[in-house]
Amino acid sequence: MRPMMFALLLVSSLLFSAPAAARVVVASVEPVAMALRALYGAQTEVVTLLAPNQSPHNPMLSPRQMLTLRQADLVVWLGAEAEPAVADLMARREGPSVALLSLPGVTRREGGHEHSHDHGHDHDHAGALDPHLWLDPDNMAALARGLAARDGDHLPDGQPARFLRALDSARQAARQRLAPLADRAWLSYHNPWGYFQRRLGLAEPVTVSAQLGAGPGSRRFVALAEQVAARDLACAVLEPEAQRNLIQRLCPDCRTVALDPLGRDHPDLDYPAWLDQVVAAGFERCLSP
Repeated sequence: MRPMMFALLLVSSLLFSAPAAARVVVASVEPVAMALRALYGAQTEVVTLLAPNQSPHNPMLSPRQMLTLRQADLVVWLGAEAEPAVADLMARREGPSVALLSLPGVTRREGGHEHSHDHGHDHDHAGALDPHLWLDPDNMAALARGLAARDGDHLPDGQPARFLRALDSARQAARQRLAPLADRAWLSYHNPWGYFQRRLGLAEPVTVSAQLGAGPGSRRFVALAEQVAARDLACAVLEPEAQRNLIQRLCPDCRTVALDPLGRDHPDLDYPAWLDQVVAAGFERCLSP
């Protein structure tokens, strides 16, 4: 066999035997990535857009992150109202995407109220949207069903039914953990937990600040201290951005439990396990007598 012919045959065999590049799906935040990994399995590479040290409230995306977003086979994000910084880039993206807020049955909280958002219907709501949509397990169930409708050809056999069963089991386990503690008061810095708290039946927290970057003034601090004393608070659930020194001054006797609503410290877990074993378990530790 001539050397040139042999080389051509060798190259051809390598091309045809090489494994196809994995399909890349980008999730804007880690809890959504947890759900996608459980849904798509090992044959799909799931990438979280935001790095662990980036806040989704005002992220500055690097050129590499912008390129990742542009080249992904599919992007799953929250939607323009929840992620305006990502929305600017998504408007220039040509590939397919799924926005959680566009899906039927997604619950949204605005101005302290919940609203069921059905695709194709406009709603006039007062107040700003609470963007922590992933903390409602029903919203993650809506995401699984939405992906089955829009990207079902790429889901493995048995999905999303397997994911929905696991999610339902996790939700029931979380309810069992927290039902005896439903009436106990607790303290939160800016309360990203509204979706979880409402869905799992927990009491309203005493909230220190409506915004992460702003602490309470002296009058507000005195009023908060009075609320802490009046409600006999013994639990503070602290997100990574909370001002711990302020919380300790406000509630020196509080048991403090650190919980990241973005799941950045548990990328190894799938969403149902994170919901029960991390989030619900953390509230259980904090609220228990």
